[in-house]
Amino acid sequence: MLLDAATAPLRDPVGPDAEAALLAPFFAAYRRRFGVAPATASDAHGLLLRFPAHDAPAHAVVVGRVDVLGSHPAVRAYLRRIGFGWDARGFIDATPAPASLLARVPALGPRPRYYQAAYSAMNKRTWLEGNLRGEVPLALGNATYYAALGAAARLRLPEPRRVRAGRDYHFFGVQHDITKHLLLTHLVPRPLLLDLGRALAAGLRRWHRGPLVSAPLTRFYENDLLAYCQQIWRDLADPAEFVPTCLLPPNLDQLWRAVDDRLRESAAGPHTWLRNDADTCPEFRIVRPRRAS
Repeated sequence: MLLDAATAPLRDPVGPDAEAALLAPFFAAYRRRFGVAPATASDAHGLLLRFPAHDAPAHAVVVGRVDVLGSHPAVRAYLRRIGFGWDARGFIDATPAPASLLARVPALGPRPRYYQAAYSAMNKRTWLEGNLRGEVPLALGNATYYAALGAAARLRLPEPRRVRAGRDYHFFGVQHDITKHLLLTHLVPRPLLLDLGRALAAGLRRWHRGPLVSAPLTRFYENDLLAYCQQIWRDLADPAEFVPTCLLPPNLDQLWRAVDDRLRESAAGPHTWLRNDADTCPEFRIVRPRRAS
């Protein structure tokens, strides 16, 4: 199906120059749309990104804030050490480039992966399958898409509100994926991510394509896993405590219950989730490991 062929994985860039070259068409299209674009720099670990500020409410909604990771000095120092930064309002506007993160965090759980999309958003099944494999998918547009955007701007073609929102989100999406999905989950142990993916993949069917991609399964990665990690980070005194807290049985049991719930919802079929789908999320009550006296 065209919808499922419209997003293709890109070769992983090796080194900061390769990643900068991969991102260059995205940055150029970003500048044509907004008059500004992300800036790049490099350090010993690879490429660093600095995203421009936007006044649009849609941007504020999708970009991560540092306060959701708590306020402990050790966590803030760790975030800066691996390349993250934030503005005076707390919005995360400086990040490591995705391909450099493994060099910065050897214990990195999810693997960032670039994809090339033919439309404003990447194909939802492709996105879901990437998550099931332990990836954080990031969508860049292909040359045809960016050329079409440029032509529409030059011709001053009308842009309906929903179309404009989708196109803007395409450009805000990379920052969203880094500052929410990748940042919140980056210390989740990879074996756990792969176990979760294998369990959830049991609910994926061949006919889950186009508008029939299982909404409950995508909600797990859009909502549940992020909420679980956010609740761990919120009161974390030291990043070294993330993994023990994540794997503590009373906490992990709650995450697996969320998996079971999403599988049960998915099994109910599209006649149920298309009618009743809501942006729901379980409430996680995180237990902290006992500290040695």
